[in-house]
Order: sequence, then structure tokens, then C-alpha cells
Amino acid sequence: MKRLNIYRLAFAVGLMSMTAGLQSCSDSDDNKTEYNPSAPIELTDYYPTEGGVATKLILNGSNFGTDASKIQVLINEHPAAVVSSVGDQIYAICPRKPGEGDENNIIDCQVAVVVDGRRVEYPVHFKYQIQTVVTTVCGMKGAPDDPVTGNLAQTSMPPVTYLAVDDNNNIFASLRNNNSYYSNNKVMMVNEDEDFSKILIPDTGAPLNQPCMLDDGKTVYIPTDNGLEYWTMSSDNMWSPMKQSLKPNTGQTLTFDYKHSFAMCKYDGYMYVRPKNGILYRFDPESGLTSQVANGLMSGSDAYMTFSSKHPTMLYIAYTNNHCIYSYDIITGKHELIAGISSQSGYIDGNGASAMFSEPRQLILDENDDMYIADTNNHCIRKVTPDGKVSTVIGIPGEAGYQDGAPDEALFSRPFGVCINKDGIIYIGDFDNQCIRRLAIE
Repeated sequence: MKRLNIYRLAFAVGLMSMTAGLQSCSDSDDNKTEYNPSAPIELTDYYPTEGGVATKLILNGSNFGTDASKIQVLINEHPAAVVSSVGDQIYAICPRKPGEGDENNIIDCQVAVVVDGRRVEYPVHFKYQIQTVVTTVCGMKGAPDDPVTGNLAQTSMPPVTYLAVDDNNNIFASLRNNNSYYSNNKVMMVNEDEDFSKILIPDTGAPLNQPCMLDDGKTVYIPTDNGLEYWTMSSDNMWSPMKQSLKPNTGQTLTFDYKHSFAMCKYDGYMYVRPKNGILYRFDPESGLTSQVANGLMSGSDAYMTFSSKHPTMLYIAYTNNHCIYSYDIITGKHELIAGISSQSGYIDGNGASAMFSEPRQLILDENDDMYIADTNNHCIRKVTPDGKVSTVIGIPGEAGYQDGAPDEALFSRPFGVCINKDGIIYIGDFDNQCIRRLAIE
């Protein structure tokens, strides 16, 4: 934990320095240092000089220019995300696992900067620590229902339920009011890279459930508990919220409540929803026109869903009240148990039907089709591999609490939501702790 605290202090100092530099540039265009192709690119230092996945790096030197699209930062030849440059300082984010570690899980990394095809290297190497660790992005237990927004250090919120993340690492969090089920529920946007939070919808009325990104990566759909209603927001219209409703096809009727999640299918371009009535529907994201796909999918249980990117016709479903995970193939109609014992709550790691969950909720799949699940009443994050092997990634099963750190010490209190960004970072909606947590897995 001491090493992690050093990293966090370095992050904070670096971000304050970069913010000051950017502010000075906005005050006067004369302070901007544009790239000069006839002048050398010089390096001085960077910090921190050790860290892990998504460590925020401040790189100092001269003649970087201010066009981030022409700048590369390479960590052992793995590209870091370049957020911005003010000419003599670059803000970048360390990539995930840039090589293989030694016996202490340390990767010795060369750090290079490439500007307009010209490469220079820092003499001091970066020490990359391979780790699995959870930290807190924002929020605090016991905060009032009225959220506080701004920078992430000051951000607080009511209980966090479900999450989604877009291509720009904007996290969309559904917030649940403590004192009134059908009023003052909200949607908050959080961006860790840019250190801000803001409220997008101040009062949604009915509680919101699992958000879903459209396949354009910039539009979010959020179902509500109430009837056919849902919300949409897009970066194209500055995240201005729109309330919409699912619509029946001609000659059909459509009536249901408790839509717990939407799932985007890239195979056919439809969104799928399975409300508590156990019927699976799909709808056109543009028109809202909805048709029935299947029925008999564990009526009476809450359900949270996501599609596989490797096998885009395969839908994975966590049946919360039945404590199990199923798959459903939208082509064949095969509905198959993946993990858990139906209608039996408990905690066991193991293979397939020998494993046990306790109210699993939101689930996600990474690029390898490994599944991560918020196992709510076990207070931990579980993993299911494609062959059905279940393990505990982080959290101490059966022990509620709040603690950042490694797998043997981190604690959660009824996690509801999970989402994963393009760099493989998992964000967690920690319901009773009223915060968003960040999980880096290597």
C-alpha cells in the first residue's frame, strides 16, 4: 500500500502541474510553444518514474508542439495515450503491461517521445509494476443524496448502481436516491482522465438501470423501471437528455415494467431488453419499434445482459434473483446455464454449475470473452472464463466494507455495476459505499 500511495501522490502533483500549464496557455497564446521542425526535440525528465496500468505521466522537455495527434509516447514500444501537450510538457497515460515482468513483477521500460516522426529517448527507464489493485475514482460513504460535482476529489453522490463508458472514457453512472424511489434519481458523468464530474439528468423520476452504449461509441441508452420509458444522450448534442418510449410494431401490443438492462447487438444492429416478465425483446435504436424474440427466460427475476464481441450472436444474462449466469444464442434460441446453481444463493468458486453467486448484477466481457460480474451480496467481483471456470478477482467474499488495495485486502459493500474501457480498466459501482471504484487487472 505504501508504494500505491506514492503513485497517487505523484499523480496528484503531476495533474496540478499540467493543469497550471494548460491554464497559463489559455490565458495567453504567446505562451504556447509550437513545434519547430528545424529545432531539436529535447527531453529533461518525467514523473512518476514508476507505476502501473493507466498511471498518469507528465513528460518534460522542449519542442513537443501542441498538436497531440502528431505526438507519440512509447513505453517499451507500446503507445501511451497522449491526452495533451503545451509544448514543453506532455500529459500521457501509461498503457497496460508493456512487456513481461521479472521475478518481482517489475517491467523495465524505455520511454520514448516521437514528434512528427522524430524520436528521442529518456535516459531514465520507467519501472512498471504488474498488479491487480482497486482504487477509488470518486465518492464517499454517507454523503447526502444531493451530489457534489467538480473535480473528482470533491465529488460525492448517492448510491451508485450501474455504469457504462464511452470511447472517450466518459463514465455514465446511474444514481439511486436513498429516500425516494421514484424521484431525484440522477445520471452523472465522470471522466477520470480529465478529472471532472457533472450531472447530466438531475431528476429522472423512475429509477434508472444499466446504461448501454450504442455501437457508435458516443450515444448512451438508459432503461428505467417504469413501463416503456428510457433515456438517450449523445455527444453529438452535448449530452442533452431525451426521454423516449419503446413502441409496438403495427398490430401488436407492448406492455411491461422493470427493464433492468439494454444490450447492443452488433450482429443485427438492434438493442435487446428482457424485462421482469421473462420475455426477450429487441428494438430499433432509431425508431424504438420493438418486437418479441423469445419468452420463458426466468420470469420474475431481475436480469442484466451483455453481448459478446467475439461471438456477436451470444447474449449473456445474469439472473439476479436466481443467482446464476446463462447464455442465449439469438440465432439458435439455445438458453444454457454457464455458471451458478439456479435459485440457490451462496459463495463457491469452481467450474460451471458447481459455483455459487449471491444476487449477481451487471456483467461485462473483455476482449478475450472473460466475464466480470458484480456479485452484489457476496461483496466482490467475480470472473467467469469462456470454459465456465469461476474465480474471485477482488473483494473478500461475505465481508462488506470499504478498502482500496490488492485482492487480499480490498473491500466492497454491495457492488451493483461494472463497465470496462478500451484499455481494459474496469470501473465498479459500489452501491452502499456511494462511490465509483477502479480496478486494474494484470
